[in-house]
Amino acid sequence: MDNEKQEGREPVPPEKAYALFSLLGKKQPITLRDDQYDFATLLDAVRRFRDRRYRFRLIDTGLLDPFQLEWIVGNGADLYSSDEARTQVHDLEFISAASKKGNAFVFYLINGDLGNGGEGDMAVPDLINVGKCGAYLHLTNRQHPRDILQVARLAYQCVQSRSWLVFYHHGPLEESLLALARNGGWIHLTDKSLEEENSKVLIRDIVLSARSAGSNVVLHWEGGEDFVLLNDIVKAGAVVLFKSPLFDYKSPLKELEKGIRRKRLDFRAYYLYPSVMP
Repeated sequence: MDNEKQEGREPVPPEKAYALFSLLGKKQPITLRDDQYDFATLLDAVRRFRDRRYRFRLIDTGLLDPFQLEWIVGNGADLYSSDEARTQVHDLEFISAASKKGNAFVFYLINGDLGNGGEGDMAVPDLINVGKCGAYLHLTNRQHPRDILQVARLAYQCVQSRSWLVFYHHGPLEESLLALARNGGWIHLTDKSLEEENSKVLIRDIVLSARSAGSNVVLHWEGGEDFVLLNDIVKAGAVVLFKSPLFDYKSPLKELEKGIRRKRLDFRAYYLYPSVMP
């Protein structure tokens, strides 16, 4: 634990704790950061939260130590961590093991570079060990290019351990994404990745490969006008998310939109919010 962060923290006022506990009985998920309440209040809230139709989600900022997080996930709270909050991935191995006792999940978002474990790097063998312990790895190429074949091997290890790797792809579609799909990786991308002509054939193959491996493609439709392509992707079985209605009420494609909205996305296949592309 970062003692400097913990020292001098004032106890949570009773009215603030009461406001939190009053939310627990409502039919809704609970999402908190670990710096909003002290450890004792957080743990008490997790223990009181009994409605398993919803999730209790704790965002890790690095304030709590691994032993405290083991208690929290062991009592049923999902943990959303990242390489910005927690660089000692070995801690996640113990936290992930504890989460199984509470039927909870650990999600780890990787923004940084993948290397050989040098300063500023995240070592792939360490991530493999985290995946083997049951953590759900979320990896983006927004800031750093990725070796997709390396990511595919990481996805395979996650699947073997009954967890998932979720990959957020920014940029043109790559044929190497087929290998990731075949190895069970979930792939998020936007319609901007499908602007090249060859991508229109490739995306269908990627969707079918992912579904055969037990995962899927999540397409974030941001305003594209190629509805023939959209229809093909929907028929292939992809999950499509969009911000606003695609068609007016008179459009013959309105039924397609209804079908899209009926397809639910598993909460383990996105990091905190389904519409966000890290």
